[in-house]
Amino acid sequence: MKLSKITTAILLAAVSAPLAVSAATLSANDSTNTISGLNNSQMISRDNGKKWEAYTSEKQNNFSGTLTVVVAEKDELAINAVDYDPTIAYSQANTVVRYNGYYWTNKWWSNPGELPGSNEVWAKGAKIEVKTLATFKFTPYSGQEAIDFQKKQKANVAEQRKVIGYFPEWGVYEAHNYFTPDKIDFSQITHLNYGFAVVKNGEVGIHDTYKAPELLRQLDKMTEEAGVTNMISVGGWNNSFEGVFEAATATDAGVDKLANSMLAFMLEWGFDGIDVDWEYPDTEAEKAQFTKLMQSLRSKLDAQGKKDDKYYQLSAAVTTNHKNIEFINPTVTAPLMDSVNVMAYDIHGAFDPITGHNAPLYANSQDADQKLNVASTLKEYAETYNVPKNKLMVGIPYYGRGWGNVEPTEIVPGLPGLFAAGSATSQGAWDDAGQFTGTNPWYVLKEKLASGEFTRYWDSESRVPYLYNAATKELLTYDDPQSIREKVDFINNEGYGGAIVWDLSGDTPDHELGNIVKDVKDAQEQSEAKDLRLQYFNNVLNIVAVLDEAHQAGENRYMVYVNNIYRMESYAGKVYYCSMTLQPGEHTARLTQAAKGTAAVKAGDVIELRKATKTPGYSSAEYTVLKKITVTEEMMKNPTLEADMEKAKEGLKGLTVNKNGFSIVETKDLFNAKLRIVGYVNGAYNMETFNGKHYYSSKKEQGNDVTLSANRKLKVGDKVTVKFTAGSPGAGSDAITTLAENTLQEVKVTADMLK
Repeated sequence: MKLSKITTAILLAAVSAPLAVSAATLSANDSTNTISGLNNSQMISRDNGKKWEAYTSEKQNNFSGTLTVVVAEKDELAINAVDYDPTIAYSQANTVVRYNGYYWTNKWWSNPGELPGSNEVWAKGAKIEVKTLATFKFTPYSGQEAIDFQKKQKANVAEQRKVIGYFPEWGVYEAHNYFTPDKIDFSQITHLNYGFAVVKNGEVGIHDTYKAPELLRQLDKMTEEAGVTNMISVGGWNNSFEGVFEAATATDAGVDKLANSMLAFMLEWGFDGIDVDWEYPDTEAEKAQFTKLMQSLRSKLDAQGKKDDKYYQLSAAVTTNHKNIEFINPTVTAPLMDSVNVMAYDIHGAFDPITGHNAPLYANSQDADQKLNVASTLKEYAETYNVPKNKLMVGIPYYGRGWGNVEPTEIVPGLPGLFAAGSATSQGAWDDAGQFTGTNPWYVLKEKLASGEFTRYWDSESRVPYLYNAATKELLTYDDPQSIREKVDFINNEGYGGAIVWDLSGDTPDHELGNIVKDVKDAQEQSEAKDLRLQYFNNVLNIVAVLDEAHQAGENRYMVYVNNIYRMESYAGKVYYCSMTLQPGEHTARLTQAAKGTAAVKAGDVIELRKATKTPGYSSAEYTVLKKITVTEEMMKNPTLEADMEKAKEGLKGLTVNKNGFSIVETKDLFNAKLRIVGYVNGAYNMETFNGKHYYSSKKEQGNDVTLSANRKLKVGDKVTVKFTAGSPGAGSDAITTLAENTLQEVKVTADMLK
């Protein structure tokens, strides 16, 4: 790209005078990749008239790289038509194509090679007469400017919170309830991954030649309009199972051939990047091959990006099995990727002889492998292999798996059938004929629960549900809104970069799960834990945890620890070893515990607010730290103490002793204040005043004074003391530890006083 260069419109001589006036208002700026003068009466083409798009929004006004852009008068026929391709079938009637200078419309199915005009399938339409206004040529950045541009775009991608939704090519058929592109809610995702292009003979191609070409064109247009990154996912389980990746990358020449083919496919169909779905490298040889492929792809994408003034993204769908993470060589490959898509599902299924969870967030104590769960896997990537958290995308399934012949054995009390023997005899809505994996989408599982034939159970350790039918002995493991919410909170609280969804077609028509998952991309702060702090109430230092009210009322366990020692908790709206105050205006619940006596804190102490598994009364090794503070001297300072002490001193007018006991005199201002004034005899509690109330005494008012009398039998030598102390009535009378002296007045009883 040559900066400050204004590209002049190349006007066609045949354009009429009125059009010439319109064209003259158009000009291009090659430094900003834009055209001025565009409006909604026009259409644009970026490929010399093969495809036209109506100009409707300023976001279309971006023409990067080496590009020839044609601007013309808006023509609906031109916009809706495509160039005729003799190699594909046209399955939808009334498809408009351009052929031999005319528009043609098919009346019914057209087979490959049935040329327009060769038979009655195609109806001849109007002559193609596009009224061109101007043509502009754009050039890419070069030198350091190109490098800087790539760096900036890469940094923008790294900062983005991501929700990557996989669109299954086969989802448009009956088994997936005809999930066509118009059913996608693009507002819920940042990326759309098309699954799948397939590898055959070392090159990438279309799998479903019947439906895919139409889908690819449609999604290219829809993602661009929605501002969603459009990625091509190459491979998938079935394609990988055929051994295509291992064969294609067996030699360096093969790696180069496959990478070039991936790049070409991406460019041909207008994708914004490549997602490698090799399931899974699991040997040292495959580790080397996978590494070479990712290195080659990153290099080729970067080179192409400099030509196109565009940063092309690279990702890979990777294993959730901690034993196989090493074979994707994260130390080398993770820096090459923009997102590492952890397929945190298919952890258990009918391929196992006993039941388990498809996608457990945490381990159950009965799990044979305590690290085979979502939280442990992500921790392994982040801490063992040092993959940056912002690159880690956490898999969320919109489907479940199942077993048959499951006896209602309660290996875990209250959870029949879980971890019991089962067999691959449950056929799901997404299973092919003769297949028994029990795979069902969320919308089908929801119907099964509503039918009353299944009972829902919740594993409070793994934080996921399952369904069990005692009559048919069928167990279905899945995720529902409750467990999806917990996973979304886990992603946001732990600071992971986003989520991947397999797959979008499994949601309900009203996008019930998607409405929850979108919070990942929208999250700017933790949704559950609002605050953790030290705060003084009535001159007593308290540990304060502020939680979102809805989360605190749900089946969530929140615990506070000081130096890894348990202090208090909340579960399902109830609190333990603390008090709770709801803040309706803020929709929060405030948990407080006095930090005094044996529970006192000091500078250097570490206080953590954790979200944990299990229920109160049970210890939990699985938890997420939501908030964490280290106590400082500044935190422990009481901001009102000096003023309160002065008010107490000025407000206490007198202390007298007589034969009936003792009396104190306070101003009305002190008597009505939230300051605790306590009377002691020989150090023992006797009476007090607080917030306009008096305890264990009688009251008499005269003018601005309030006299409080405590009838006590005193003897010579007794010591009567009035102190300003911390807390409130009923909460104990610990001294204010940060105050050296809190005694207001003190007298020693004499014989004369008792006369």
